[in-house]
Amino acid sequence: MKKTPLIFALLVLMMTTVLPSLANDVSSVDDSRAVDVVLALDVSLSMEDLLDSTRVRLWDVVGELSRLSPTPELRVGLLTYGTERGSAENGWVVVESDLTDDLDAIYERLMSLAIGGYEEYVGRAVQTAVDEMSWSTDYQALRVVFIAGNESTNQDAEVDFRDAAALAEASDIIVNALYAGFRENGAASGWPELARAGLGNFSSIDPKTAMTQIQAPQDEALMELNRRLNETYVPYGSRGEAGLANQRAQDENATRLGVESCSSRIVAKGTALYTNASWDLVDAAMQEDFRWSLMHDDDLPEQLRTLDEAGRTAYVNEKRQQREAIQEAIQEISEERELFLREARAARDSLGLDDAMRGVIRLQALAKGFTSRDG
Repeated sequence: MKKTPLIFALLVLMMTTVLPSLANDVSSVDDSRAVDVVLALDVSLSMEDLLDSTRVRLWDVVGELSRLSPTPELRVGLLTYGTERGSAENGWVVVESDLTDDLDAIYERLMSLAIGGYEEYVGRAVQTAVDEMSWSTDYQALRVVFIAGNESTNQDAEVDFRDAAALAEASDIIVNALYAGFRENGAASGWPELARAGLGNFSSIDPKTAMTQIQAPQDEALMELNRRLNETYVPYGSRGEAGLANQRAQDENATRLGVESCSSRIVAKGTALYTNASWDLVDAAMQEDFRWSLMHDDDLPEQLRTLDEAGRTAYVNEKRQQREAIQEAIQEISEERELFLREARAARDSLGLDDAMRGVIRLQALAKGFTSRDG
């Protein structure tokens, strides 16, 4: 009986020394957090400028998120409304893509969209975003909808936009309302009320503003780094060659839109938010469940098939080291470019899609507990 206090004291001592160590270990690995962003775009006949500005500015939003800590585990979803490809039954809403971390796939879908249609059911679009996207279930996740359009929010006779926004709030999903037009017209059309009901932000934007391309002194260097970055990808499996081809195709799409769009995509590719584990061995090998033993020789590129596991690991590690060095160079140059662009954007007369989305999602991320390199 006399030994019991001594044993108890030893147990207390062990708990006070071991548990803090475990807590430190947990915090050290908790360096990422889910961020889900759904774009809900009006693609009716009057919305060509909005669609084009979204194409031009998607990579700017990715770049803004890359400045956050913990590192966002970014997934993007895309739906359209007011499209003739929909039906009256679903409110002329089409889910173009569920939430995915394959940003090239989202960009490819965005580039393939066409305008056409008349019925813009905002309430149905928000409801569809809430109900049909595979939102993260992590309670710490940032879940955001950006819905953009230029007609009244009250067109939908079946789903009131207020009820749809309340549904989003109940699921901890923020609804931001972007009205493409004059602010007073957006206010008269119910867009600020939609944002209030969804605990989000209302912005009136001029889509044409976002389509203006700003050339920066760092663009040429970024393009050379992107050429070298692309050489570090190692396609594998049934999706390998198609994934690599799509990466190059989306590089070309961004380049066609203009020099700023091209550079913004390159900056995004230089971050941890851009990942291609489904077709690139370098990214795949970073996954916790990756095992060489699960790979068939036929799934590997020819240069790896004759190597043993140690040789394959060394090859992939070398590519990863090359990639990380290039990405670090991209990030250093991107900081200089960002300072240059901020001054140029400050001279704008109106708010662009990129201005609205970057500023809003940054504030909402900070409110959710993220921090930013910009303070």
